[in-house]
Amino acid sequence: MAVTDLRIRIVVDNKGSDGLCEEHGFSAWIEASGHRILFDTGQGKALVPNSAMLGCDLSRVDTLVLSHGHYDHSGGVSHVMRNNPTIRMYCHAGCILPRYSIRPGEALRAISMALDDQEAIIALPGDQIRWVTAPQQILSGIGVSGPIPRIHPLEDTGGPFFLDPDGHHPDLIEDDTALWIETGRGLIIITGCCHSGLINTVEHIRSVSGVERVRGVIGGLHLQNASRERLEATASALRQWNPEFVIPCHCTGDEATAFLRDEVGTMVTPGYAGLAVKLTE
Repeated sequence: MAVTDLRIRIVVDNKGSDGLCEEHGFSAWIEASGHRILFDTGQGKALVPNSAMLGCDLSRVDTLVLSHGHYDHSGGVSHVMRNNPTIRMYCHAGCILPRYSIRPGEALRAISMALDDQEAIIALPGDQIRWVTAPQQILSGIGVSGPIPRIHPLEDTGGPFFLDPDGHHPDLIEDDTALWIETGRGLIIITGCCHSGLINTVEHIRSVSGVERVRGVIGGLHLQNASRERLEATASALRQWNPEFVIPCHCTGDEATAFLRDEVGTMVTPGYAGLAVKLTE
């Protein structure tokens, strides 16, 4: 059933409107059909003050969806759970794996979820956590993608990610999960970092939801290191889908965002903490 009354507010992003904290991370507040969903939590420092300033009462969140287990999307998990003892959570079991970024000439970076946030997830009662292993509906007209098939030849995870500090085991970020909302005019798709690639993500959700029309995309697209060829393929896909709006955030990269805007026009609007989308049909 299509959602007819929808409000989305970006709570955490690399950029913010006046008075809001900026942070390398992402979080979005979603109000739909009387429910309040929090999608990701950023690093954790900006979530509480920004939520308060934006009027998003974290104590009223009934559903938490985690896009993947990197620190910049999961840092506020334990705080949200402490304030919501009956919250339902949706995430892939891989979100608590150790993760590392290893770039030539740079120091090793641990980018895993913080230990207290991992422990908060593990401690959740079994009836409150849904380990997402496949696409599933979480509320009427709202679903999560589950693991996204990596089909497009130009799309990759977007960085030198590994599961071990020695760089022997590449991290394919199989826990990467997106959320979709079905409206009367098509799908709204919300991504955390889109490590599976935007084309792979959108085509997967179109297939599993049974809805062809894409109305909008909001979230990180991880195109900051993308090749020109991949950017052109992404722009071509956007022209084909022809959504009403695309709001790149967080890890998309300023140059990639500008490229997409130049290629497909004003449907592309850069995101920032504080940006609101309200749809009533």
